[in-house]
Amino acid sequence: MALTSGIGPGPQLPASVTEQAGGRSPLESVVLVAVLALLTVGAIVVVKRRRMRRISVVVPVLLAVLTCAAGVNSYVGYVRSFDDFGRLLMLASGGNGDAEPAAAEPDPVPGGVRVTDVSLPDPRLGVPTGRTRVLLPPGYDDPARSAERYPVVYLVHGYPSGGPDDWLGPGGAAQTMQALADAHAARPMIVVAVDATAGTGTDWECLNVPGGPQLESYLTTTVPREIDARFRTLPDRGDRAIGGMSGGAFCALNLGLRNQNTYSVILATEPYDDPGTTLLDGHPDLLRANTPREYLPTLPVTRPLAVMLHAGVVAHSDVDLANRLGDQLAARGATVAVRAEPGEWHTWRTARIGLPYLLAFAAENFTSGQPPARP
Repeated sequence: MALTSGIGPGPQLPASVTEQAGGRSPLESVVLVAVLALLTVGAIVVVKRRRMRRISVVVPVLLAVLTCAAGVNSYVGYVRSFDDFGRLLMLASGGNGDAEPAAAEPDPVPGGVRVTDVSLPDPRLGVPTGRTRVLLPPGYDDPARSAERYPVVYLVHGYPSGGPDDWLGPGGAAQTMQALADAHAARPMIVVAVDATAGTGTDWECLNVPGGPQLESYLTTTVPREIDARFRTLPDRGDRAIGGMSGGAFCALNLGLRNQNTYSVILATEPYDDPGTTLLDGHPDLLRANTPREYLPTLPVTRPLAVMLHAGVVAHSDVDLANRLGDQLAARGATVAVRAEPGEWHTWRTARIGLPYLLAFAAENFTSGQPPARP
C-alpha cells in the first residue's frame, strides 16, 4: 500500500499555549534559587563572625544542599508542587509514589479538564495493579454534548520509578489540555496516563517479559479495551495515539510500531530506539523484535502512520536519534515531524514543553471526520 511520507517541524501553536507549558512554578523558580543562595551566604557569614558552635554549621550546609536541589529542579522541572515533593520523598524512601490514591485535581476553570481514576488490573497478564489516570476534556460532562465521542492519547511515564502521576505533575498534562482548549488550538481529546509499573519499581520497558508481566499485551489490549468501554471514545486505531517520555518514549515507539492495528499515531519525547535492559537476555530473537534500531529498516508500514519525535537541543544524542528515527520512519512511509527544543536537555521540563506540540500533532492526524476544535 503506497503511503504519503514527509518530515515537518510539527504544529505551530499560539503563545498562550507555549508560554503556559514553559512557565515555571514557584518551586522551579530561579528566584527561589537566588533566595536560598543568599540565605546560605548569610548563614556562613554569621557562623564565621560569631564563631558559633559546630552544630551551627548544619544550618549553612542544609541551606547549601537546598540551594543545589532547587537549582537542579529549576532545570529539570520534576517538582512543581508539594504533592510532587511528597511523591519524590516516598520514592527516595523505597515506596511507590503511586501507591496511595491521589487527591482529585481541581478544574482549571469551571467545566474544564476533569481528572478521574480507574483501576485496570489484569492478573492474567501479570499486572496486579493498574491505577490509570484519565483526563477528560472541557465539555465532556456537558449534557448538550453527551453524544460526542473523542480520540484518545495514551501517555507512558518514564523510568526509573515513574508512574502515571508524572504526567499530571511535572508533565502538566491537565494544564496543557486546558490551554489548548482555551486557544482552540487542537480538537478535544481524552488523555490517559497509564501505569506501566506492574505494581513494582522495575523498569519493564513495556515488554512482554518471559516469566514476568506482559505489559505490551496489557497496554495494547486490556487498557484500550477498558477505556473504550468506560468512556465516550472513538474506538478505532485511526483515533488512538500512544506517547511517552524517555523510557516511556521507547515504550510508545516500540508498541506503536509493533501494534499498528491498535495505534495510528506515535508521540515520543526524548526517545530511545532500544530497550536498554537485561530482561530479554537469553532471548535474542525477542530482543531483536523489540529493538526498533534493528527492525525499523525493514518494518512494513501498511496503514497510515504518523509519528512526532521531540528532544531538547542540549541533549545532542537525543536530537541525533530523533533525526535518525525520523529519516527511517519517513523512508518506511510514515508522516513524521521532528522538533528540537532550544535550551532544553533530557528532563521532565522538556517533556512538559513538548506536550502541547505532541497533542496538537495527534489532533491533526486523527482520522475521524469530527471537527478539530470548536470556534
